[in-house]
Amino acid sequence: MTRVFESARNGWLGARENFIPGLVIIFFAALLVAAYYAFASVRDALVGLQSIREDWGLAFSMLTSAIGAGLIPGLYLMAVGKSQSNRRGFLDLLFTCLIWATNMIWIDNFYTFQDWFWGSSVTFGILISKMLLDQFVFTPLLSIQHVALGFRLRDLNYDFKALGYALRDDWIIKVIIPMMVSCWLTWIPGTLVVYSLPLPLQIPLMVLIQCFFALEMAFVSSKMTDTNTP
Repeated sequence: MTRVFESARNGWLGARENFIPGLVIIFFAALLVAAYYAFASVRDALVGLQSIREDWGLAFSMLTSAIGAGLIPGLYLMAVGKSQSNRRGFLDLLFTCLIWATNMIWIDNFYTFQDWFWGSSVTFGILISKMLLDQFVFTPLLSIQHVALGFRLRDLNYDFKALGYALRDDWIIKVIIPMMVSCWLTWIPGTLVVYSLPLPLQIPLMVLIQCFFALEMAFVSSKMTDTNTP
């Protein structure tokens, strides 16, 4: 049990590192949602973005996530000296962009499923239902596993054998729990805001919040216990 609490603490430290910026971005995201429903001019201004999302489909989701969650946070970490800026650093940056882009294949389709299954209404009950299914079923079983596998492979120097040992070495305690704690602190309020918009605008808003979440994940990943290989 002590190890579980220590693992959860690492997740909390990751969230705390970007707690204030995360709150600020969620606050402004909520303001944007409120303005969308309150002012026709805001809705008209977002028509172009909504059209691009509908025309590009999955490609839009993957590209914006690669930039918003991979490229921008990665360049920031290089700029502040928390990530290497050499050849290896740029390889890791490209691979991180690939992780976030491919993860959007699951997320994009899941958002479409949520809209079909629960409907597009933004009543309190539907928003809570979407958030619960998202954060306590889809994310721990699929989305966070995808990101965790990618991050560990990257941090283990792209050694698949070492990744295999990591998967057998308390994967849930060492990797998934800290990621999920950090995820819940950001995305429980974040998904409530995101699901308040029509489906074509959910991904763009989600990627905006995801940029700060990616910084949290970078911190959590750096605190994970390295897996010892024989």
